[in-house]
Amino acid sequence: MEVAGRAREIGMIGKWLDSGTSGPWMAVLSGDVGIGKSTIWSTALEVAAGRSYQVLSCRSDESETGLAYAGLGDLVNGVEGSAAVRGLREPLRRALATALWWEQPEGEPPSRRAVAMAVLDLVRRLSAERPVLIALDDLQWLDSATEVVLAFVLRRLTVEPVKLLATLRTGPDGDAWPALARVLPAERVTRWEAGPLSPDALAAVVEGRYGTALTRPLLRRLHEACGGNPLFGLEMARAWAERSDPAAAMSLPESLRHRLRQRVSALSPAAAEAALLVACASRPTIGLVETVTGGLEGLAETTSEWLVSLDGEVPRFRNPLFGVAVLEVAGPLRRRDMHVRLARVVDDPEERARHLAATAGEPDAEVADTLDDAATLAATRGAPLVAGEMAMHAARLTPSGQADIGLRRQLAAAAHLISGGDGTRARALLEDALRRCPPGPGRAEVFFLLGRAIFNSGDIAGSIVPLQWGRAEIAGHPELLVPITASLTYFCMHLGDLAAALGHARELLTLAEGTGDRATRDDAVIVLATLEFMCNASAPVGLPVPARARDRDRAPLVALHMYGYLCRCLGDLPAAKAAFATLRAAVAETGTEASAEWGMVWAAEVECLAGDLKAAARYADLAAHAVQETGVPSSAALFAEALVLSLRGELDRARRLAGEGLSVAHASGHRTAALTVRALLGFIDLSGDDPMAAVLHLDAADQMSSSLGAVLEVVCPTAGADHVEALVLVGRYDQAAERAERMQRAVRAIDQPLARGLAGRARGVLLTATGSPKRGVAELEAAAAEFSTAGMPFELARTLLALGRSQNRLRRREAARRSMERAGRIFTELGAEGWAERAVLRSRLSTPNKLTVSEAPVVALAAEGRTNQEIADELAIGVKTVESHLSSAYRKLGVRSRTELVVRLTADRRGAGQD
Repeated sequence: MEVAGRAREIGMIGKWLDSGTSGPWMAVLSGDVGIGKSTIWSTALEVAAGRSYQVLSCRSDESETGLAYAGLGDLVNGVEGSAAVRGLREPLRRALATALWWEQPEGEPPSRRAVAMAVLDLVRRLSAERPVLIALDDLQWLDSATEVVLAFVLRRLTVEPVKLLATLRTGPDGDAWPALARVLPAERVTRWEAGPLSPDALAAVVEGRYGTALTRPLLRRLHEACGGNPLFGLEMARAWAERSDPAAAMSLPESLRHRLRQRVSALSPAAAEAALLVACASRPTIGLVETVTGGLEGLAETTSEWLVSLDGEVPRFRNPLFGVAVLEVAGPLRRRDMHVRLARVVDDPEERARHLAATAGEPDAEVADTLDDAATLAATRGAPLVAGEMAMHAARLTPSGQADIGLRRQLAAAAHLISGGDGTRARALLEDALRRCPPGPGRAEVFFLLGRAIFNSGDIAGSIVPLQWGRAEIAGHPELLVPITASLTYFCMHLGDLAAALGHARELLTLAEGTGDRATRDDAVIVLATLEFMCNASAPVGLPVPARARDRDRAPLVALHMYGYLCRCLGDLPAAKAAFATLRAAVAETGTEASAEWGMVWAAEVECLAGDLKAAARYADLAAHAVQETGVPSSAALFAEALVLSLRGELDRARRLAGEGLSVAHASGHRTAALTVRALLGFIDLSGDDPMAAVLHLDAADQMSSSLGAVLEVVCPTAGADHVEALVLVGRYDQAAERAERMQRAVRAIDQPLARGLAGRARGVLLTATGSPKRGVAELEAAAAEFSTAGMPFELARTLLALGRSQNRLRRREAARRSMERAGRIFTELGAEGWAERAVLRSRLSTPNKLTVSEAPVVALAAEGRTNQEIADELAIGVKTVESHLSSAYRKLGVRSRTELVVRLTADRRGAGQD
């Protein structure tokens, strides 16, 4: 049984069950109420049963603590008729049967010692057959009679394989270390703490219970609200599902209200005041509590009552819902008074603004101004979501006589929320603003932000219309026309409408030149050059380097994204790395990671070309984080992870993720993403020795690029070479030749090392397959030199592998072995294990050991799964010759089939590695 988010705990219990088989051992799993201890405990019982343990279990309840032997009855339930019970000496069997009411008592009730001796004898008899696990859930409520018996038993066990697993609630309702847990020596007792669930695990629990998949922003709020406690999280999710606005202010569901309020209401006045301060303050400290309340006695009580814990100088609620309960119990007047007191003493402008906002029940110009200033500060420090919430408060508290100011603050709030990835609330604000905003620049501003919000929500096509409406609302205002046109250009590029994107880019340059601002013009030049390169492979010359975004709301890093993408397409790795490093720093500084997912993906591609798969994985993680912030399905993170996995050789996972990415791209209308993912799928299948599947994907990518008006060699630089290689492997030489010629035409336009190297490798593979291996070797050697100069080790190693094949065809056995060994070393250094194994196999088979120089390449291709006809076609020999060489090789290697051949060669390879 799999429990969401508890693999670590289940794994530790499994290891504990497998260890220490002699004598008694104990493990205690502790944690807060609702944290999931019982769920882990139940799963542990299944694990123990699967390991052939005799499991004796009981669940204790608070209402049964006064019932003698209630726990013991549960423990031995089901074994009363067993051979172990029947074998007990009669006085002991009768004592146990009477104590547990298996039989009608006669005379005086049995002594507790007699019962304990009977249980000891029973446990010994059971453990003689197989190991015994005594499992106690909620140890703090185990009845005292059962606890005394178990303590008696544990003290007297010596070598018997008996283990006791208990769960224990921490806090005032549970003993932190009960007497039973102190019976055994400390070295025989293990203690674990069940911690909170991760957001993803909590989402799985909620979906498993209610069948509801939470959006990422809502999941984030739920996780923050319940502190990762699954019981509280389930109750909160159910309560939110029953109300119309889950984004409204959080309140306790009725199922938890009584339990939590009861804990809070029992506090003394001093402790209640300290708890209220911790609940109201954004950054509570021990010093702040002492300053405002005049002492620390109340705080000490909250910690002893298990409501608050201390993290250094910072008091925190053990679960955020305790804070909600404190606020509810305090009531509005006491809450307002605490915020007033805090506003007087805190120095931080943002926190002071929060407290002032909490004290203002009606519009207040002074408080609204303070909140507006605090929003600006939050945005400056890279906290756009915080800035958005403060700007929303500022707009709400702006007096009706300042409608223009209130609208401006509402738009600022929407812009901050978009930057932080919360497009849902931003769209609600903007749609409300549209109803109140007159035609003109203000309405154009709303449409501009609405387009961005829709784009970030994953609706690529839907984002275009609001931007077009915004352009229709305004003329002669370049300060807004420039960012609207830049966004139109970028969005159309992702939509795959490159003709429209190119038109917008040209208009953008005209507008930028009209501003007289050189940096704005440089950005427009970069955007136009990128799109022209995508459409006609005309490599730009003398491009400026974009400046950091000067106004993140007006120009959300479009030029920086495009410049990095352009350098990636050209294969200018140093420039691309610098651009994406700048982009990464910019989004980290401004908190706009949610809008930079494709920038991180392109950065991952660059690092893959540069051979740094660890750096590529870090960028892939950033792309995944950006998607998590928005909660919107995106092909970006799926593509990036699949790309890294495919180079590492984890092809099944890579193929699955890329397939998901393709589906998401189609669903969102992201046609350029669909093209990119399709090309990746072709590479994955080519890497997995399925050239026909690769051809299907790469044919589709070729057709898609033509329909978009894009040059595939630019948008997906390595796809053309992969296409040629796959076509050669399936024997479609004419189509491969036509494809290679198109690559050569692109090379004449691009004239960069990446393009030259890829085209050279494609021609070399094709020439070798079509009977000109000497010319093929020359092309591949030139291609290898291009990749070596450009610093692209993965492509270099792939080219060396192809070179080794061509050298084999020319009977240059030693040269082939050196090429393949070098390729293997490079793949190994990069962490591309699948490709490294392929290179090692070919290298070993290129050495004339038992096999002749004619047999070795035939065996190499057969081991890769090629048919006899495919081998004959590639080596330009007859099928009968292939069959003859294989028969001879089978005899020499001592195998009888292709399956045995692969097994033998794999074993030889492993043996060589051990040597």
